[in-house]
Amino acid sequence: MTSGIVRRGDRLLRPMGPWPPAVHEFLRHLEAAGFDGSPRVLGIEGGREVLTFIEGEVANDPQWQPGHGQRLPPYARTERALRGAARLIRRLHQAAAGFRPAITSYRFHPYPPQPGELVSHGDLGPWNTVYRDGIPVGFIDWDAAQPVDPLADLADAAWAFVPLAPPGQLSEAGFDPVLDLPARLRMFLDAYGLTDRMAILPVLRRCTLDEPGSLRWFQAISTELARAL
Repeated sequence: MTSGIVRRGDRLLRPMGPWPPAVHEFLRHLEAAGFDGSPRVLGIEGGREVLTFIEGEVANDPQWQPGHGQRLPPYARTERALRGAARLIRRLHQAAAGFRPAITSYRFHPYPPQPGELVSHGDLGPWNTVYRDGIPVGFIDWDAAQPVDPLADLADAAWAFVPLAPPGQLSEAGFDPVLDLPARLRMFLDAYGLTDRMAILPVLRRCTLDEPGSLRWFQAISTELARAL
């Protein structure tokens, strides 16, 4: 998705915009906190950032178009992978807790975390997840890192990983027969360790406010989701 990337063994060289100082500060914090699901910052070379390469497979669909399901490989559609993604997000949130950035020039939201917020990845989904033996082991492409409410971050991730989508898009993504979405959402939240599962419903709804089609579909299944949670 990003042109100009070069891999040299265990190193990755990526073109930079104006936001890497803020992202690098965050990645260094995650490294110091013991989180191993993000690349390490090794430096800057020739106008490109140098990061460690995370070995594995990324569930990216280069043919994806808005309004359609993203085709996922079999390993990314399993319950094992779903639980693994939730646990990795939980570890990310735990590592990010308490981070107080000195640099806040984030790409999309250049401001410090507000009370109750933490800095997170900004675009969590299978397309930015590295899988190894079918288990999520890391997240890549941290350019969208920014402050966010952790519950909103979890809700955005639920849309992508469960995934919460109408039957046609689920079929395009490779799920056949159609999934038991309430059961998978509950599984995802339990693996993350969310104690009040019902709290996710209004946040999931807010995630769709700029997408009328998704909002109508979500409203239609909200009662079923509430019963399952």
